[in-house]
Amino acid sequence: MERGFLFIKGVFRRMRKAIQGDIKYHELKEPEFRDSIQKKWKCDLNKLAIVYGFDYAIVKNGELKGFVELKRRLFESYKYKDSLINLNKWIKAKELRDSTGLPTFLAIKYTDKDVYCNLTNDTAHYIKWGARTKQTRDWQDVQPACHIVIEEFKAL
Repeated sequence: MERGFLFIKGVFRRMRKAIQGDIKYHELKEPEFRDSIQKKWKCDLNKLAIVYGFDYAIVKNGELKGFVELKRRLFESYKYKDSLINLNKWIKAKELRDSTGLPTFLAIKYTDKDVYCNLTNDTAHYIKWGARTKQTRDWQDVQPACHIVIEEFKAL
């Protein structure tokens, strides 16, 4: 019994390390992407508390203008016909839009270019079971995902 427990404990420890490594890698690159958006959009991106479910508030001259979620993809923008976020992000975007009347955006840094999408009720998308399936780290990586049609994105 104890051997089985130790094996499972080791598996969970390795998965947790892999997840923490992914997070650390992306966090190191996020400030560069954030800074380039601030420069292009002539605004400040202020980090939001985790309870908001979105990365940044868009602020211009002290006035809240919207919200943006930043993502980094380690492949080219044309590799897939859509870009996905977990369904919870899509729901959070709608909650923020509906409760504040302010726009919500998804900005993605691909290896070949940076793009963004204004997330609205009219944004072409579909919901599918799956999400991170090629490099699944644990059971939480496979979940409902919102697939946003790539044509919805504009160059940053």
